[in-house]
Amino acid sequence: MAWLNSIQPATRGAVLLVCGISVFGFSDNLTLLVSDQVGVGQFHFSRSLFAMLMVAFLGRAFGVTVIPKYWKPVLARTVFMVTAILLYFAVMPMMPIAEAGAGLFTSPIFVLLFSALLFKERIGWRRIIAVIMGTCGVMLVFKPGNEGFSIYHMLPVMAGACYAMGSIITFRHLRDESPLAILMSFIVSIGVCGAAVTTAFTILPVPSELLDQAPFLFKGWQIVDDLFWLWILLIAVGASVALSLMTKAYQLAETSYLAIYEYAYLISVGLFGWIFWGIIPGIMSIIGIILIVFAGVLIVIAQQRPKEKI
Repeated sequence: MAWLNSIQPATRGAVLLVCGISVFGFSDNLTLLVSDQVGVGQFHFSRSLFAMLMVAFLGRAFGVTVIPKYWKPVLARTVFMVTAILLYFAVMPMMPIAEAGAGLFTSPIFVLLFSALLFKERIGWRRIIAVIMGTCGVMLVFKPGNEGFSIYHMLPVMAGACYAMGSIITFRHLRDESPLAILMSFIVSIGVCGAAVTTAFTILPVPSELLDQAPFLFKGWQIVDDLFWLWILLIAVGASVALSLMTKAYQLAETSYLAIYEYAYLISVGLFGWIFWGIIPGIMSIIGIILIVFAGVLIVIAQQRPKEKI
């Protein structure tokens, strides 16, 4: 890995991000193997049990702390990231994963909007076109107004907004934080939230019509078999590796620069979705995904030309 340390930080961040996001494409497809047994909360709680042990072991093995130094930004980032992942995973069994991923990876558009609104960055005509293009892409993917559309289809887009805020916080406030500390905070928090959500739906079950619409979102605690734990272990290993690589990437380079490389996820998750499940999005969804990708590309190009009035 000496060659990786010899290249510029921004390029190194891009390589790490593509590797991490591609691993996610593989492990996220495995979620469908267990989504019929448990709800999203129990899934994340179970995965966190293994992931916490793996991160603690890595920290001990490499002498890296898993306790955050900068608690406030770590907690802020964790809130946004936990919300994003819970929303995203909740709809995975309800639509092709590539389509759900398209909603999540509207995050570069939200990075742009939040940077303008919160940090007063200028938005020129290229970025405005990118936002319009990305919005059109979302419309094509989720087709609001169609008979098959429901409010649940907007959850991945909401996840994209939360993911964008988490990414911004990582770059602006956590460049000197231990990646494993950031990761451990996320894993513990999503495990606790998953347990709380599942317990709530066990004590106060939702109406049967809601449960039928989105069982992975609203299930309470379920009894599982040994095969479930085997799949959860494999998923946890993949997620831990992916999150470690991605967190380190966002410490090395600006969020807006790296955002474009996140689209490798759509390639990875679509490829493994086709290999594992034979799932291929419809033609309009594919066009929508392409528009969202082009919007991200345009945003990055515009932000890398600061001397022009864009």
